[in-house]
Amino acid sequence: MDSVVSKEPGKEKFVYHLETCFNTINHMLIGYVTFYLSYYSYARGFGNLFTWHIFLCSVGYQFFMAESLLTLYSANSWTDRYSTVTKRRLHWILQAIGCVAIIVGISLEIYLKEDAGRSHFRSDHAITGLVSLIFIGLSILNGVAALYTVQIKHIIKPIYVKMCHYLTGIVAFVIGVTSLALEYSPRMVSLQHKNMLIAFTAITTALTLIGVCKTMLNQFRSMCRKRRVK
Repeated sequence: MDSVVSKEPGKEKFVYHLETCFNTINHMLIGYVTFYLSYYSYARGFGNLFTWHIFLCSVGYQFFMAESLLTLYSANSWTDRYSTVTKRRLHWILQAIGCVAIIVGISLEIYLKEDAGRSHFRSDHAITGLVSLIFIGLSILNGVAALYTVQIKHIIKPIYVKMCHYLTGIVAFVIGVTSLALEYSPRMVSLQHKNMLIAFTAITTALTLIGVCKTMLNQFRSMCRKRRVK
């Protein structure tokens, strides 16, 4: 019995170190993709409004939204020593910056198409970008509601508000980075770089969502246990 108990802390420590290792790799890949797309934007020239669309949406999704999701992850290397309150504050700050960047970036593209007399939201890239923007709005609303769960608990249970916030945030992020990946075209990058960027984007998306999915799973289990007790 004692040997079984003694193995548990060792196993948990191993899993934590493994998660930390993957988290570090994730930060490196996020940094690489962000730097690559930022340099591409710089090479195009920021005098072009379309360049700002590329840059703002890229850093908005690939950096700020990804990092905002990682702030609450227990194995996240740069926030693991902070309190929960500080982590939430950082989450909101990064999320706000990312959302502003994305909204401005998409607005610029809408303006450019309107100015050129072109149709809106025809490509897969544009449609997924719009859907992601809608879910970002829903996530923001759920996030605000999550701040006031105590005040509105007589209307809806706090856990439902949080679960909705997690789900809408995940959908917004996944569809958003998918929209970015759909625009990795030959006019932007070579086929080799395109495949690399798509692979890195897919890896960072999966690794970024580990913490959120773990939190959702734990809360779902807690909700199920409470129902059984009742």
